[in-house]
Amino acid sequence: MTTRTTPLSWAQHLTGPAAGAAAHPPTLTLAEAERVQRHRDQLMAALRAQDRVALVCAKQQVLEAAFCPRRDANPVGAQDSPAVRWALRDLSWRMAALLLPRSTGH
Repeated sequence: MTTRTTPLSWAQHLTGPAAGAAAHPPTLTLAEAERVQRHRDQLMAALRAQDRVALVCAKQQVLEAAFCPRRDANPVGAQDSPAVRWALRDLSWRMAALLLPRSTGH
C-alpha cells in the first residue's frame, strides 16, 4: 500500500520538528518562515522560467536579506531574529548551486 504525501514547503521544512535536528538551529516564527519561503519561491520561479536576470536579482535579494541589516518601516530596534538570519544564510548557501546554462545552443 502506497501512502501519498504532499511535499513540504520550505517554510514547513524550516519550522518542522526535524528542522536541523543535528545542529539545533533557533526556531523560526511562522511569519519568519513565510518570509524565507517567499525568497525561495522567487528563486525557484526564476529558475523554472530560465530567466537569468530574475535569478541574479533573486539571489542578490537573498544575500542582502541574509547579510545586511533590515531597512524597513519597522519600529526602532526591530531586527531580524537569529533564527531568520540563520535560515536566510542557509538558503544563500543552497542557492549558490542554482545556475542556468550559458546558452541553449551548446
